[in-house]
Amino acid sequence: MPSTDPVSAVVRQWRQLSVAPARLRVGLSGGLDSTVLLHVLAALRETLGFELTAIHVSHGLIPGSAEWAQPCARLCARLGVPLVVREVVVRRDHPGGLEAAAREARHAALKDDAGGALLVLAHHRDDQAETVLFRTLRGAGVRGAGGMRVFDARAGGPGIWRPLLALPRRALEAYAKAHALDWVEDPSNQDRRFSRNFLRLEVLPRIEERQPGAAAALARTGRLCAEAADLLDDLADLDLAAMAGGVAGRFNHTAALSLAPSRLRNVMRRALDRVGALMPDEDRLCEAERQLRLGTAAAGWRLVLGTHALCVYRDDWWIERADPPSVPAALVWKGEPAVDWAGGLVRLVPAVGQGLAASALAGAHCELRGRMGGERLRLRLDGPGRSLKNLLQEAAVPPWYRPLLPLLWVDGRLAWVAGVGVAAEFRCPPGQPGVVPGWSGSAGSSVAPGGQQLGQLHR
Repeated sequence: MPSTDPVSAVVRQWRQLSVAPARLRVGLSGGLDSTVLLHVLAALRETLGFELTAIHVSHGLIPGSAEWAQPCARLCARLGVPLVVREVVVRRDHPGGLEAAAREARHAALKDDAGGALLVLAHHRDDQAETVLFRTLRGAGVRGAGGMRVFDARAGGPGIWRPLLALPRRALEAYAKAHALDWVEDPSNQDRRFSRNFLRLEVLPRIEERQPGAAAALARTGRLCAEAADLLDDLADLDLAAMAGGVAGRFNHTAALSLAPSRLRNVMRRALDRVGALMPDEDRLCEAERQLRLGTAAAGWRLVLGTHALCVYRDDWWIERADPPSVPAALVWKGEPAVDWAGGLVRLVPAVGQGLAASALAGAHCELRGRMGGERLRLRLDGPGRSLKNLLQEAAVPPWYRPLLPLLWVDGRLAWVAGVGVAAEFRCPPGQPGVVPGWSGSAGSSVAPGGQQLGQLHR
């Protein structure tokens, strides 16, 4: 049987890491678990050869919690560990509720400015048993019942490490007493109105009385479910790779419809998980799968699933953020290389023989606007002006993207539309100075099936 000594457990888990991290950052609440973890890591940093820092996050939801940073600071000073304190504001309108909002804000703060350090959290076996039971009762499926991972690379950045996950809480209590450690007691942990507290304080102790070792068994079930979830992820990744198109993040709709219902829902879960979406419940996901299969979906369909939306247009489907960015009323362009627009950047890059003729822009009043309706654009000198509505349909721009597109007006005439192109009368002649416009976001760009650059919209 493995040792229940926290030092031995951390060393054992350290040896199982594929790459030894150079920097560790401990999430320090000031409670028993994180206090023990920080003390153990501080004792091991020279032996194992890593830099150690701590971060304390205060969300102010509990009376007096703002003062918990003080004992954290005293502990870090005694151990010679640099401490960062972050105060966060928790959304009151989060789709997952206040607890989910606080957890999301805390995790974002823990990873903020980490400088590539591996985030280390102090979850233990009793936490795992509680998580597995809680999620199982909510019908979370094998992914949810898999609980927490010792090492979670999906968390973004260098990942999350939980080296104490195999230890019971009593092992941490024994260590804390042996080393005369002090810690903060969170009074909200005793509030049985919260489901997790009720399970931890009422249900799990009763189960342990009847079935000794139940917590360890639940944790083992979590590990087995996690293995099953990994296999389902592997299958979903194969399916997503098979239906991937020429645009990152977009997938073939027809290929998706060929999958069995359970397999398609597995793909949808994986696609949502890849972008960090809040996972919908089973009923909502089944309804999303039903609507995805409707014959009318290809004409343009978008279903909000919490923080993200599932979209179909023509023969593509993808996941994007649920809340669209705001569109400015109008912005004057005075020659800047980039202008903020609807969550992205309109860039105007100097070129030769491409894009807009520089001579047409010199001294002109240039303004970026959103669509107002009724706009027409002539793409060929020998052709008529055409309605922007028809041009956007031909360019395969989804209907809900169209109000976001920037339009460049030069002295009151429409010169360029993102996703469509440059008006013929403004096009740069060969060999002449020009400016190539484009709209893209800071983290990448979205390209319509026709090849036009649209901007960062679906990440």
